[in-house]
Amino acid sequence: MNELAGFVGPFSARARQIGKNIERYEAAWLDTHPGEEPGPELLRTWDRRAWSEARPDKVVPTDGTVLTDCWIDELHRLGFRSPIHPTALYAARTGALDRDAAVSTVLSRIGAKRSAWNAADIRGQVELLISSERMIADPAVRIELAEDLTARAVAASVPLLDDDIPEHIRALTSRDVLGVEADLSNSFAVRASLPGLPVVITGGDLDEKQMQAVATLAGKHRLVVVEGAAGAGKTATLAGTRTVIAQTGHRMIVVTPTLKAAQVVAIEIGSQAHSAAWLARQYGFSWDNDGRWTRELSVPSSDALLCRGDLLLIDEAGMLDQDTARALVTIADETGARLALVGDRHQLPAVGRGGVLDLAAHWAGPDASLTLDNVHRFADPDYAKLSLAMRSAENPEAVFDLLVQRGQIVVHSDETSRTAALADDAAATGALVVADTREQVADLNQAIRERLVTAGQVDDSRVLVTDSGERIGVGDRVATRRNDYDLGVANRDTWIVTGVRDDGTVHLVGTAGTRELPLRYAVPNIELAYASTAYGAQGETTRTAHLALGEHTGAASAYVAMTRGRETNIAHLVAEDLNDARQQWTLTFARNRTDLGPAHAARLAAEEAAKYEPYVDPRYLDKHHDSAPVSRRRPEPPPTLSRRPGAGPGIGF
Repeated sequence: MNELAGFVGPFSARARQIGKNIERYEAAWLDTHPGEEPGPELLRTWDRRAWSEARPDKVVPTDGTVLTDCWIDELHRLGFRSPIHPTALYAARTGALDRDAAVSTVLSRIGAKRSAWNAADIRGQVELLISSERMIADPAVRIELAEDLTARAVAASVPLLDDDIPEHIRALTSRDVLGVEADLSNSFAVRASLPGLPVVITGGDLDEKQMQAVATLAGKHRLVVVEGAAGAGKTATLAGTRTVIAQTGHRMIVVTPTLKAAQVVAIEIGSQAHSAAWLARQYGFSWDNDGRWTRELSVPSSDALLCRGDLLLIDEAGMLDQDTARALVTIADETGARLALVGDRHQLPAVGRGGVLDLAAHWAGPDASLTLDNVHRFADPDYAKLSLAMRSAENPEAVFDLLVQRGQIVVHSDETSRTAALADDAAATGALVVADTREQVADLNQAIRERLVTAGQVDDSRVLVTDSGERIGVGDRVATRRNDYDLGVANRDTWIVTGVRDDGTVHLVGTAGTRELPLRYAVPNIELAYASTAYGAQGETTRTAHLALGEHTGAASAYVAMTRGRETNIAHLVAEDLNDARQQWTLTFARNRTDLGPAHAARLAAEEAAKYEPYVDPRYLDKHHDSAPVSRRRPEPPPTLSRRPGAGPGIGF
């Protein structure tokens, strides 16, 4: 398989083109044959026709044998040569595996991705580990190994509930996961217990709440939380804060969960900003692919130097994972810096264990916790009010009906017609399209690109074919998908292709300037960017945005997508009628898969377990804020701290 890896992209491109051709034939046929289904002979005809259109210079295959021969010919045409000598295979012996170390790795990997798990989650990670170790053994031996590692990992996990519960409920965690959240809560509690005052400021063109936020951020509070709706002017608030803090003789260092977000903030506030990972590395923190964090002695650069009274401000804090947050909080504690978290809990959460902004908001004092809800982004003030209703997810049926009246809901009969309509609009106007999954995004990108090629706006004669099978040519809008400081690109940066050399070098232009990306980076790390997932769209502001709403869309994703456009935001649904579409919309705003840490996971597990037992008053569960195991049958005591507020070690005040 390693010898064939380099040919995946070209074959994916061909397969995708053939599949899109078949979808087009089927859609046209169904339009003229309503209520009917195509038969097997017609499907075979479409297969042959689709192949012919994808490769008009080749003989159309008539059966499976000929089709196989065609694929092999295609493989050789692309440059594949069968190996002359047999490939040596390495196989590890099951007895050579350190089972205790394997269990540690399994728990580290799963803990890096989620706060709680069950035995099935562990078994999945065990199977991945065994595969990665190239274990080849008799089936019975392999099964014994997998079951033993799973049992050991379950035994090494920490139960979040103190009762026997159904096995499918995710009610296991680890000491490390609990320890990270406990450290965050302790630090936030200590900081919130210390006195602080805002500074007095005058003038400026910010609204009243923005001015209050600036005064608080630039003041003496050790922990500040600022939440703001999409378009409420958080960036303008940060710019004002930077100016005021500079006048006090201190500095503000802004970090964000992603490098792209840091670049956007730096441009908008006129000051440096960095990724959270960059700052953590400056102070000696590092992590491996299994999610294990370590720290070595390190001297930070001048750009990363924090002193007593400086402000470490975390923007987009709702997307920050707990492990990175603990590193940042540790840095602030050791340097004596004040700490501020800015974000929105109603927008997209962290990928993995989140809830950092929720923890900070829980501990921050009322005079150090502010909300910006005067929305400035949208051209229509009425839509600004609607966006706040979407943010709160209250009464989604009424919001849907208002959007229908405004022409901001479009219902399509099937996925093919929705994709075609979105592709037509995006190709003509350049509007942002947001979809649920990467598969949907890939289909939309392909459809939009086909229209741009037909219109002569994209050159398809000289292209780079990526690992995912996408064709990239001059005129394409693309995104880079891996941070590379040497090349000057960030994950999810968007660019326009201005050239493709014979050696595969791709020339790009974007807001950050021009770049030349070599073949080794471009093939695995560039993708079309006419459409995007919600994570790719957060932070973007455009004239018009479209949401392809589906069964995987959650409340946060829908809210983010429907607040990207300054002038127009439209939701597109595949539904039988308007009532069906309304039900889908309502379910979307009741859907929340956010991982907010082990304490939150314990409450969810208790609520799920209560369905199998006598009723438990949910108010008892709401009182749980610590990370200890939860009983679903009795009220929780008030949260306790492992050290007394005001006496925590490491905070330099």
